[in-house]
Amino acid sequence: MAELAQQLAIRGERVALEPAGLGSLAIVRLQDGCRVGRLDVLPGGPGELIAWELCIDEAERGYGAGSEAARLFALAAGQAGWTRLRARAHPRFGLSVYFWMRMGFRPLHGEGPEGGIWFVRQLAGGPA
Repeated sequence: MAELAQQLAIRGERVALEPAGLGSLAIVRLQDGCRVGRLDVLPGGPGELIAWELCIDEAERGYGAGSEAARLFALAAGQAGWTRLRARAHPRFGLSVYFWMRMGFRPLHGEGPEGGIWFVRQLAGGPA
């Protein structure tokens, strides 16, 4: 799992995803090196990578760190050879439904983990 986080390390314009333990990436603001959130990932089915949780610290929300982190996650996953991404929207966080849709994910029919919703996104090179 540490290797997985290493595969996904990437820098964007405003934030970077940096390995922060087993299956966890710190979302770090480049301007000052401050950790503003985290992304927990784990392998799913063949070619599938799961974004189990993407959290931005409450004081840092609304400035685009989550959106850039999700875009960087998809870019790094594609570069590492993953073909499908899966993310979850927890039922307590309704805005996450709209967030994942904005990031190019589509909802899957049926109930997801913990009563939430699964979202998927095919990456270039993956089946449609």
